[in-house]
Amino acid sequence: MPTKVMLVDDHEIIRAGLRRGLQVAGDIELVCEAASGIEAEAAAEKFRPDVITLDIELPDISGLDLIPRIRQKLPECSFVILTMYPETEYLQKALSAGASAFLGKESSLADLISTIRSIAINPRTFISPFTARAFTPQEKLILTSQELRIVSLLVEGETIKGISDLLFISTATTKTHINHIYAKLEAKNRAQAVATALRLGIVAS
Repeated sequence: MPTKVMLVDDHEIIRAGLRRGLQVAGDIELVCEAASGIEAEAAAEKFRPDVITLDIELPDISGLDLIPRIRQKLPECSFVILTMYPETEYLQKALSAGASAFLGKESSLADLISTIRSIAINPRTFISPFTARAFTPQEKLILTSQELRIVSLLVEGETIKGISDLLFISTATTKTHINHIYAKLEAKNRAQAVATALRLGIVAS
């Protein structure tokens, strides 16, 4: 069965380009489009897509806020944030909202199609330019027990001071552990480390 996809973007030109691109993928069926949050909720309930691509900025609601509203009715649906704002602050928000992928609008159609196929098979993955490297199951074991505790607290949004207080260690020691975590996960910052840890299943979302 083809993967049913809905496009949500308030720009008709962007939707038209995506529409044409998805039509060349024989295993993807574009079932509906929407230009606003209200339209998207109604269309999602009617057409029940497997994957929804969402812009962050819609006329009536943020695409990030729309995810949990649609997920209440379609718990198995996967979401791709497709945005012009790929800053790490939005990446963190996308993770928290429950998105399965976070792509910039400069991404190629081939990347989008590949992403849709991947998350249709495994919605628990998280795909973004920051976490593109493939990992093996053995790599889940690379963190020490203390590093695992710190990663869990990073996912929960704790500050360095908060982590230090909870684990009864100095802020300097916490920073050293975090630098080791970044190196092991090949992350440049907290957002990348959190995304990679969630993708690997090191910590639960």
